[in-house]
Amino acid sequence: MVLPRLTRGETPYHAHATLAWALVFLWLIACLPQALAKGIEPETGRITLSLAQEPPSLDTSLAEDTTSAFILGLTNEALVRVDRRGEIQPAVAKSWVLTPTSATFTLRTDARWANGEPVTAQDFVFAWRRLVDPKTAAAGSTFFTYLLLNAEAIITGQLPPEALGVKALDSHTLQVMLSRPAPYLLHVLSGTAYMPLNAAFVSSQRDKYGADSDNLLSNGPFKLDSWVHSASMTLTRNEHYWRKADVPLSGINIGYITADNRALLNLFKSGELAALDLNEDILDDASAAGYRVNKAPTNCMAWLILNMHSDHPTANKKLRHAIRLGINRDSYINNIIGMPGVKKIDSVLAGPTRGVKQRFQAEYPAPAIPFDIDRARQLLSQAKAELGVDEIQPLILLANETRQIDAEFIQSQLQSSLGLTVRVDKQTFKQAIKKMHDREFDIARAAFCGGPIFDPVFFAGIFQSTGPYNDGGFQNTQYDRLLAITHSSTDPQARMDAFGAMQQILFEAAPIVPTHIYSLVYLQNERLKGLVRYPVMDFSRGYIDN
Repeated sequence: MVLPRLTRGETPYHAHATLAWALVFLWLIACLPQALAKGIEPETGRITLSLAQEPPSLDTSLAEDTTSAFILGLTNEALVRVDRRGEIQPAVAKSWVLTPTSATFTLRTDARWANGEPVTAQDFVFAWRRLVDPKTAAAGSTFFTYLLLNAEAIITGQLPPEALGVKALDSHTLQVMLSRPAPYLLHVLSGTAYMPLNAAFVSSQRDKYGADSDNLLSNGPFKLDSWVHSASMTLTRNEHYWRKADVPLSGINIGYITADNRALLNLFKSGELAALDLNEDILDDASAAGYRVNKAPTNCMAWLILNMHSDHPTANKKLRHAIRLGINRDSYINNIIGMPGVKKIDSVLAGPTRGVKQRFQAEYPAPAIPFDIDRARQLLSQAKAELGVDEIQPLILLANETRQIDAEFIQSQLQSSLGLTVRVDKQTFKQAIKKMHDREFDIARAAFCGGPIFDPVFFAGIFQSTGPYNDGGFQNTQYDRLLAITHSSTDPQARMDAFGAMQQILFEAAPIVPTHIYSLVYLQNERLKGLVRYPVMDFSRGYIDN
């Protein structure tokens, strides 16, 4: 499978700290592989997949994309995991006791690192202190880590990492103290940022931890045997994993592919890939070839970020509203995305997020965003008057080079609807992410994945004024006040009412143009069974049906 297309390429822009599933999807490019092995190897129990890009880092504290999260989900394990129903299951922790502002976890005694050493409560303490330590420069440490007592003060340099609200009561008992109630705590702790780290091993690697197969120590179903950069990775079942009897595959071969989509389909047809993620270019070809096309939901939503910093024309609200009304999102979804299961959204709190009794959008419908050229042109005229210009300067649309077609559609739409000049800034994956963080754009294509978290707080938190992923520079005091209510209140209705008010603020401010929620469409070798793709992608239970 070319995995995951829904990963920083489109790129989850939150992945690690906000769960490692968090997802900016900009558009990625991959690297040419060495010769691929067979997709299914019954004699060895191995399968072959393809990643659309090489993981930038396998350091759990620094990984912030879904490609890295996918690998880390195979090689490492947190306190808990999320099953296919979205329910919490024991992992390194075998049991726990929760209060509104604390949690005490009892770790299993048979959890081991790949070198045979036990996984201890101290390993979690070390990992989480490292995450919030300003010296680590973990981009997403502030998101959910603010839930932990004293985390904010540590991140801002006011307290030392040792003051973090986490303590090893003994080698297998971990106490977590919170700064506020968090009904979604366990789902948060299933993410990669909260996985343990072996202190002695990490310290011995210094700044190279997670950079290569020799610099990574695993505690999950698989271990990283080899990592040939820009070519391939090889995973082998971790024989010290406490649940190794439930891991049928002996290993996973991974290549990085930069072929065109039809070449990828041919690799699947020839048996060199066990599964294949489909896009609009090859969907019809796959169906015509007689393959069963599978579909799975996602918690990944896409939108355009509009830069609100004062040195950009998009800081003008009327211009942002004009841009939002001047894009035919139905045409974009039908003709450019062109995949089954993709749905238009009018809010960042759309998708499978939960309300009080049903889905949030059923209880708090978002205001509709029409395609309205006449109104868009009126707003554009007003924006020019407010900016004191006859014409808007050329707008910079930041795009990753593998999804240039999306950027060209937006460019064409804004030209035809509003007469705006849009210049596409095509970048490699890494450089596009850097430019996003450096705010070198007027418009940027982005996507975020909520993964196992179905609480609206995940997506709402992106727009916190001081949030680490608020690259568009949205600032609203009332929004921040309402967000604080959603963090601290134990009243479900009060929390959802606050989210409803925040949704309205975002609609009126227009910091983004919401476009769609993704669906995962794929082919899978009929002999490959047991894979879990929702709410997180998990190959550890996969097996070859003989």
